[in-house]
This record gives sequence, structure tokens and C-alpha cells, in this order.
Amino acid sequence: MSKMPDMPAKLVYQPVAGLVEQLAAKSPAPGGGSAAALSGAIGAALLVMVCEFTIGKKGFEAVGEDLTAIKYSLDELRIKLLTQVDEDTWAFSRFRVASKLPDSTPEEKARKSNEVAETSAQTIEVPRQTMLQCADALSKAHTIVMKGNPNTVSDAATGAEMLLAGLEGAANNVLINLLGRTDEEAKSLRAEVDRVRTESRGALSSIRESVDQKLRG
Repeated sequence: MSKMPDMPAKLVYQPVAGLVEQLAAKSPAPGGGSAAALSGAIGAALLVMVCEFTIGKKGFEAVGEDLTAIKYSLDELRIKLLTQVDEDTWAFSRFRVASKLPDSTPEEKARKSNEVAETSAQTIEVPRQTMLQCADALSKAHTIVMKGNPNTVSDAATGAEMLLAGLEGAANNVLINLLGRTDEEAKSLRAEVDRVRTESRGALSSIRESVDQKLRG
């Protein structure tokens, strides 16, 4: 599966207003998968910001080492999720192209079958990775809420909420591309989606309780 080439037309290189306009346009891509990845990238970025406002600050010396390690991990996830914004649109666009290939001869049919199978798999794998990356980042959010600079707790909370939103959106994109499939791989993927959703929803519920306690005093 070829990766999307690096070019100025990438969604992540567009002004915010331009990207929002593309999402609103009458076009299937960019769509929910790219939006989910962007939500996750912003969520991870907010958690990194909270770490930056905590590490090295007076009174937070005891948590500096822990939050530094978390910050580096989150920064990697932020970059991966940002990449997924375009990868999701790229995967869907390639699948559409593959679906329209000619199939008049045995050779053309074979080529089309292979291309459709390969690109179809990517329309599932790309949002799956977005889902898992959001879940990974979200698993670190409670530590940041509890140990981070209390002046930025609302930013940490917003980051956590955006990560779950990204996860849920990506999960839906996995599921919609599995519609009609009853094979074992599809069953395994659906089970994974259920597990990740349950764990992450539980994690965010705990985060919300902790945030509420901090904001209400």
C-alpha cells in the first residue's frame, strides 16, 4: 500500500478555515475519519501543553520525571494522529479509484480484485490505528489531570474529551467498512472496537470525575 506523497495539497497544510470548508463540502473525503484523527491530534497536543506548563515549574519537581516521559510519548502520538488526517482521505480515495478500474478482461479483473482488496483493507486499518492511538493517548490523560499544573486542568480535560471523540469517530469508520463481512477477521476487529471503546469510555468517566472535583473545589 503506497503512502500518501508529501505535497502542499495535504489537508494538514491547509488553513483551519480551508480544512473546515473541505469537510463541509459535498464530497465523501475528507470525512469523519480525517476529522477523527484531527480531533485526536488536537487532544494529544493539549495534553502535551499541560505537561509543558508543569515540567520544571516550582512546586512540581516531584512529578517532572513522570510527566517528561509522558510528554514525549504523547508528542509521538500527536504526530502520528496528524499524519492520519491525510492518510484516511488518501486510503478512501485510493479505494474509490480501485472500485472504478476496468474489468473487461481476465487480467483487468485480477488487477481490480487485488486493488480493491488492498485498498479496502486500508480503509479499515487507517481508522483502526487512529482509534488505537487515541486510546493510547487517553490512557495517559488521568495522570496529567492529577499531576499537572492545576491552572491548566481545563485544557487537560478538553484534550481528554477530544481524544475520546476522535476514538469514537475512528471506531465508527472501522465498523462501517466492515459492514456485510462475517469472516473471523471482521469478528475480531469488531470485538477489538468494543473492547477499546469500553476501556476508553471508562477512563474518560474517571477523568471527568477528577476534573469536576478540581474545578468545583
